[in-house]
Amino acid sequence: MKTITIQDNNELKTFLRVLGTECQFVSLETETEVKMLKTGNPFVGAVKVTKRNGLVNVNHEERVKRRMKEAGVAPDYEAGKTWYLHETTNDGKVIPLCYSKKNPNDKYLQFFPHRSKGTKFMLNGRELTAEEVEKMKTFIPEKDWGEFKQPVITLKMDSIRRIKFRKLDFSK
Repeated sequence: MKTITIQDNNELKTFLRVLGTECQFVSLETETEVKMLKTGNPFVGAVKVTKRNGLVNVNHEERVKRRMKEAGVAPDYEAGKTWYLHETTNDGKVIPLCYSKKNPNDKYLQFFPHRSKGTKFMLNGRELTAEEVEKMKTFIPEKDWGEFKQPVITLKMDSIRRIKFRKLDFSK
């Protein structure tokens, strides 16, 4: 496997543009701030460090319709509004590279998680204990993906510490 060290996120953005619409398995190592309620929360500022596998370039709308059809439900799903937009190929097909509607310079990777290979939570450079993690989770609002939708994650490019595609390994 060829390892490419990312000097800046522009290299990964360029690769995602070249990848185009090809659906691929990827392995990710990410570091993201935990989104949670802040009032009375002693865990504000906690960071989630995760290793996981999944896919990029999945047609989310068609995926939901397929799951509905398999369950015997009329596939009348239409994707809702998002806070981001996808970059597109020259012929208008979406790629997994996204940008914020508010700030087009903020780039994200759309990722469909398959399996987590390990997660730890850190606060001020210290790993939280299992008891602390359980307490912290009481401040995290539940997400309702609906019966047929599966999670889709939009990761800020800066949160990606390492990403592996078939024969390429981008790491910081």
